[in-house]
Amino acid sequence: AKAQNETWPRSFCNIVSHGGTSPRSKLAMISLRHLHAVTKECKCPKRLLQDFCRRGGHDAHGARFGHVLAFPCSGPLCSLAGARRFYVDSIDRTVSVQTMTDPMEVLAFMDRHNDANTRTFEASLRSLGRLSAGERYKTVVEDNRFHAILSTLASRLEDCDATMLSKISDATARFRSSTPELADLAQRLAEVARQREDTFSPRNLANVAMALSMRGVRDVPTVEFIRNEALKLMDDLEPVHCIMLLEAFRRWGVFDRQLVDLLVERMSDEVDRFTTRDLVDALAVISRLGLARGFLLRRLCGLAFENLRQFSARELAKMCYSLARLRFLAQSNVDDLVEAMRPEMERLVGSQISEFLFALAMVNARHQLDTARTLAAQYVDSMGGIPKMSGGSLIDYAWSLVALDLVREFEDDFSKALKETFSRNPPQNRTPLLKLFDVICALELEYKDLNIPVASSWKAACDDADRYEMDRLESSRLHNEVMMRFDQLRGSSNGVRWKLQMQRNSSCGPYRVDMLDQETKLAIDLEIVSWPTARHVKHRLLEAQGYRMVNLQYWDWRRARTEEDQNLFLEREVTQVLESNPLPASEKVSE
Repeated sequence: AKAQNETWPRSFCNIVSHGGTSPRSKLAMISLRHLHAVTKECKCPKRLLQDFCRRGGHDAHGARFGHVLAFPCSGPLCSLAGARRFYVDSIDRTVSVQTMTDPMEVLAFMDRHNDANTRTFEASLRSLGRLSAGERYKTVVEDNRFHAILSTLASRLEDCDATMLSKISDATARFRSSTPELADLAQRLAEVARQREDTFSPRNLANVAMALSMRGVRDVPTVEFIRNEALKLMDDLEPVHCIMLLEAFRRWGVFDRQLVDLLVERMSDEVDRFTTRDLVDALAVISRLGLARGFLLRRLCGLAFENLRQFSARELAKMCYSLARLRFLAQSNVDDLVEAMRPEMERLVGSQISEFLFALAMVNARHQLDTARTLAAQYVDSMGGIPKMSGGSLIDYAWSLVALDLVREFEDDFSKALKETFSRNPPQNRTPLLKLFDVICALELEYKDLNIPVASSWKAACDDADRYEMDRLESSRLHNEVMMRFDQLRGSSNGVRWKLQMQRNSSCGPYRVDMLDQETKLAIDLEIVSWPTARHVKHRLLEAQGYRMVNLQYWDWRRARTEEDQNLFLEREVTQVLESNPLPASEKVSE
């Protein structure tokens, strides 16, 4: 300090001359106060300061200067340094953490530097989330040093601005699953974020919402806060922000019609700003939500199919999967997607293969069976084989083989996939259970000779999922519309007049159907976008049991605007089925 040594300017000259070290080779810590004072009191040559600033903290041999504090680009030093700035110690630590490749190294580094600033702790948490994969994940999240990082961040949240809260939230979302410690940090983040009303940018708000939903924070005040902030920022939201908010509310299990409508409208207005990734992610979240928004889907599909060559094979597979679930994929579209994907198809692995195979099966693309066979064989050889696949991927694979009648060609792989599935615990998510329900029914009706045992827990879970979803759909507005039309509907087929007496949610073999006329055994299902599988597998199995199946496509029904159009549409669909499978005169009383 100057008070202790009047010759400190000369010492500073020596430090600069020796590239950031004193003559005794000890690292120098130059304070902000010293740097400003140099311009007034230091007698060292001006060129030394210019040289020091130009090197940016390095000596003439390229060695790091050590620890230098930054100074604002104003005052006398600004004329010396221009746009160059000094690196502060915290930035050095942050960069060090970001470049590490071993999570244990990160933990050890932060244990040694527990006085680091919040930015460094956030970077360490992000690095740990990125590096903690596979077997290392459990080791990291159970380490006391990891808990110390979370505890330190939680204690500093009150002093963080909205941007830092967003970054910490995003860092917590990098971990593949929650732990009690991560959940506690996320809950504390939510409490602090609610105190920052009107301070979040669209990007920061979307990051916080997505992270909290992934970590299971779903208390009413938090969800309501995110909703209100999103409504305020609606005019500034970009496509990626809209997608993240939709996904967050989906994870929370909250469907706010006003918010969803505004987000969809905003996405429609900004469709020209979509990147390839935005487009793929948008279709994915729309399909998971089961949003039947034709105008937005048409614009997104038009944009996608005009630029198919801009997408990677992985993105094309994901997009195809989403469109198939939305029943917005025609067989001609499949041909375009297969052609665009063919050069890189062999690079698909694991769930990417099963998703594309599932999409082919959803549209019943029998003309692409050769492609389906290639994918089915490729699937079992990727990522270490069937035991390494996720449960959802295995179920998609099994359902696809059943839907495309490829089970006999891949009996061993089909059996292995199901046995591996049944060796695990049933999920709580009903979507894979509804897919597997079709597979179990096929085992009972078409593939008994394979003798694949079905675990009782899986059988019960699939039955419960099918019953719950069918009961839920029974009172839907769409089902009410169709039922009202049948009350007035009459027609004739092959000279026999008919009037159907439909009953809702009726048992039909091992299934339930949306509507059933017991006398004619004519059953109707609505092909809605929220149901995870196409109905043609179910109908194939039931037709073999003697039922006459009618599949009403959602988008065809929506094109019938008036009651007259709806009546004509239903009469045409029913008549077409009855003509292909005629009613005996004794089955229906003619009028």
